[in-house]
This record gives sequence, structure tokens and C-alpha cells, in this order.
Amino acid sequence: MNDKITNWTASDDAMVENAIRRGASRRELLTMLLAGGVAASAGGMILGRATNAAAATPKSGGHLKAAGWSASTADTLDPAKASLSTDYVRCCALYNRLTFLDKAGTVQMELAESIKSGDAKVWTVKLRSGVTFHDGKSLTSKDVVFSLKRHLDPAVGSKVNAIAKQMTDFKDIDPLTVEITLASPNADLPTILSQHHFMIVQDGTTDFSKGIGTGAFKMETFQPGVKSIFSKNPNYFKAGGAHVDSFEFFAISDDNARVNALLSGDIHLAASIKPRTMKLVESQPGFALSQTTSGNYTDLNIRLDLAPGDKADFVAGMKYLVNRQQIQKSALRGLAEIANDQPISPASIYHNADLKPKAYDPDKAKFHFQKAGLVVSRSRSSRLKRPPRPLKWPRSCSSRVPISA
Repeated sequence: MNDKITNWTASDDAMVENAIRRGASRRELLTMLLAGGVAASAGGMILGRATNAAAATPKSGGHLKAAGWSASTADTLDPAKASLSTDYVRCCALYNRLTFLDKAGTVQMELAESIKSGDAKVWTVKLRSGVTFHDGKSLTSKDVVFSLKRHLDPAVGSKVNAIAKQMTDFKDIDPLTVEITLASPNADLPTILSQHHFMIVQDGTTDFSKGIGTGAFKMETFQPGVKSIFSKNPNYFKAGGAHVDSFEFFAISDDNARVNALLSGDIHLAASIKPRTMKLVESQPGFALSQTTSGNYTDLNIRLDLAPGDKADFVAGMKYLVNRQQIQKSALRGLAEIANDQPISPASIYHNADLKPKAYDPDKAKFHFQKAGLVVSRSRSSRLKRPPRPLKWPRSCSSRVPISA
């Protein structure tokens, strides 16, 4: 067995670090390393290095400059209207939600201390005490009621109006207690409230240009489509607070320009590094890449109400005919996870890991096509009958490769 590492990169380090943060056991991590062709002793060394990196204590202080990939003069600090990635970054710095999803996809409490219901229709929300807004005002139930009711007002233009409509009544029982009544029972309300748009703003807010929230940072400068500058909130309710004293956030839309700005030291953090430039960044000392699963997917859409999709064996054959590994390796440059014919991301707590994807097998595909009556023999060769409508790959970005039908 060769203990020398010959094919390990910074992105692999990031993969192991992310697995550690998700709570993977040492056995699971070593299994993952061995499956990747890394020897046991070398795997232990990598695991130790990644564990140390994940456990390192961040240093406080300094000013951070970060660049996203999109900006617009329509940029907003109103969480109800947020739509661009840059909107979400700013809102997450300025505000908090009642709940949030951790890296395992599990609901955790944030501004709420607890959310309980006996029938999944009437919910009681207990708020944390001692939480203050950037202007010093204490968080109360009135702020929560105001924030949630805004989504029902057509004049606000909330991006989650359709979801919020199930909330039919709100009551501020006392300064730290809110009662939410739904049109019908929904056990997923704590998950729904974790969405970015349901961030809590101050009661009566109409001017969102100041970004007054309860978040880890305070708004210093906001120029839509240009830049935003934030300073650390010294009264943040979470232990430890922010690690940097301030940060500047803006967009560099050109991919190459964004990477060049990172490599030249003009910025400290760049979002959305494309696969073709990842190796360039990895090859430079002092830079690290962080990869996360987006949950997006690319699928092969088949109409089950039209021929040949109305034949179960045609659908089964297509699942064997698509070479998912080749798509993952070549088309997506390894930045993908092969899924299992379902749109549920492996990052979701509802993902069924026991449901395995079909392996690439043209012979099995042919077998099913024959059963569907779509393959006609001509001496020693076979051909597939032309379907009445062409099958097209949808135009979408992907981090996984399921084939759904």
C-alpha cells in the first residue's frame, strides 16, 4: 500500500472539512477517503489536518472585502422583497429569523426560543429575551407580528406572499409571546419561517435604507448596485458575535475579473468560482476553496401522458441509458453529486440514501426498450424507433445529476 498522496487538492480538504462540520464519524470519513483511493495512513493524516482546520479558532478584527457575482440598482434591504444573491447576503448580515436550518437541514431556533403547537394549526412562539435592534430598541412580539403580516399585504410585493397566505391570524399575547394561526394544520411551519424572506424587522418600518435589524452587522453605507459597507454589532445576542470589525460587499459580474481581484489581493473573498478557474486558485499559495451542495438539479423530462413516455419500460430504459458518471466527470467537471431519480438533495434530511441510482447499462436499456416495443431487429443490428417528440435537456445549472420522470 502506498501512503504517499498524489492526487489530493485543496478542494478535497474542503470536502473533508465540510463532512466533519456535518457531524460525520471518523469511520465514515475514512471510508470516504478509501473509496477515493487514498491509503489508510495517508487518509488519517488528511483527516487530522482537516480536523485541525475545522476546529481552529477564528481571529477577530480587521476589515473584509467580498465580491459577489450580481448587483442591481433594484438591490434592497427589505427581506420581503429580496431576490438576488446579493440581497440575501446583506439581509443575513442585518437581520435574523425566528428559526434557521443548520448544515444538516435541521430546524434550529434563532430569535425564537421555542415554537410549539398541539395541533399544527395554532402555534405559540416564545421569543428570546434581551435581543435588541441596532438602534437599541428591544425585540418584542409586536415586531414579529408586523414582520409576518407584511407578507399578506399585496402592496408590499413579498416574494413569499403565496406561502404566507396560510397564516390567517397573529396575536401578540405578551411582549415575548406570539400566537400564529394557520388556515389548516402544517407541521412544517418552523421550517417555513427559516426562509430568508421571513426575517424580522422593526415594528412600523417603512424606510428600509437603514437596514435596522438584530443581526451581527450594522449598515454604514448602502448604495444599490454599487456597494454596501457594514460594521460589527457590539450588542449582538449570539455568543462571540462577528469575527471581523467591518466588511464591504459589492459585485464583480465578470468571472475572470472576480478571480483576478482575489488573486491580486484586491478582495479577500470571491463568490461563485467557476470550475475552469478552480485549479488556478488552488495552485496559488494562501487561498482556499469552500464547496457546498446547492441542491439544484438537472433532469431529463419525459411526458408520461404521451408516447413513448406512457410506456413504463421506456422510462426504465432511459434510466439505464444515461451515463451519469460521464456527465458528472466531463460536463460538470466533478462538481456534482449523482442523484437517485428524485429531486431531493443529499443535503436534505428527507433524502433517501437507500434509494440507489441506476447504473449505466446499455444492454438493460435495450431490454426495456424491446419490452416497450420500441426496438426493431434488422438482421444483426437494432435500431430505436424515432419518438414522436424530441427529448431535450432543460437549460439549468446543476450540482446533481438525477434522471426524473
